[in-house]
Amino acid sequence: MNKKQRVEAIIKGEVPDYMPIFAYIWTHGVFSSGNNLPDITGQDFVDSEKSAKAAFDLLQRYDLDIVYGSYCDMYLGLTSLGGVIKIPDGYGATVVPEKFPVEDPLDWPQVKKKLTSIFEKNNRLTGVLESYRIVAKEVGDQIPIAVTCNPGPTSAVGLLRDIESLCLDMSENADFAYEICDYANKYTIEFIRRQYDAGANSVTLLGDVFGTQLISPDMFKQFVLPFIAEIVDVVKKEFNQKVFVHLHGDFKPPKANALLDILVNEIGVGALHLDESHDSSWVKENICDKYKIPGAITYHAPELIFDSIEKIDRKTKELVIGCNQNYSFMAPSCEAPPNIQEDHLKSWVQKTHEYSAEYYWGKRDV
Repeated sequence: MNKKQRVEAIIKGEVPDYMPIFAYIWTHGVFSSGNNLPDITGQDFVDSEKSAKAAFDLLQRYDLDIVYGSYCDMYLGLTSLGGVIKIPDGYGATVVPEKFPVEDPLDWPQVKKKLTSIFEKNNRLTGVLESYRIVAKEVGDQIPIAVTCNPGPTSAVGLLRDIESLCLDMSENADFAYEICDYANKYTIEFIRRQYDAGANSVTLLGDVFGTQLISPDMFKQFVLPFIAEIVDVVKKEFNQKVFVHLHGDFKPPKANALLDILVNEIGVGALHLDESHDSSWVKENICDKYKIPGAITYHAPELIFDSIEKIDRKTKELVIGCNQNYSFMAPSCEAPPNIQEDHLKSWVQKTHEYSAEYYWGKRDV
């Protein structure tokens, strides 16, 4: 079974040869390939060749089952709209925004005009898409190359407005907040199309940072669900692919849990990747068994750094044993830490493969 078949197996509800692992890596590949962030990206560039090499090196070094086709961060389009990013030169650092384009609602009409030409004028986006083309040509069709993106509000806080202000807008200026999110979602949908055109050949991995962690279930229903629905519809109709959704916050309470019913039964998301608030037994019972879709078995991301290799091995085995064999994949609770030790990440991937092969089929040799 090759890597693409392994991912397709859990989508179909078939037992794979072993559990696929999605390491959710945006930035670690920069450092594991011997670079720092300024080597790969700046205010107005992503070096497509270095980015592609970093992505390919990740696949070879760690035996990952699904990869992105480029280095990415949340702020790819921000600088073309009047924003400024900081690109630290140090191991384990990440790109952070220093100035957002929409600091005041009065900024919005002018920024909105700039959005219409962002893909033609932003060289960071151009570099990411060219990196996808290089990786797709290099790895062929047997390796899943996923689309990376964020739905409306999360896209907006990477592109247009800081997260605190947008949360306040949702409470006090709902029409403005919705319009910001709507335009950001249109940007996301175009970015999805361009990633598939550049060579992405697998699922869309959609990351939302709001969830029930930053806003109420009612606000999530108002400001997040419509935009996820739009993305799922486009990805299904235009590319015949599934959308895997990563959410922050606790979805066990009744009002929050009801949102999962909407996501799966009404919107049609293809898989759910919840955070560390949900242990593996809960995921098995309330996602995999209940909805018959893939659910992420999560290793809390910071613990991948602080746990010893022996503890990583032991906890990984505990996570694997008892999972739903037909519908499970392993993932960190959020993005894999950029400064994760290589031996820790290798051990986690290797033991996920080994223990799941043993649990599924009674064998360890993978």
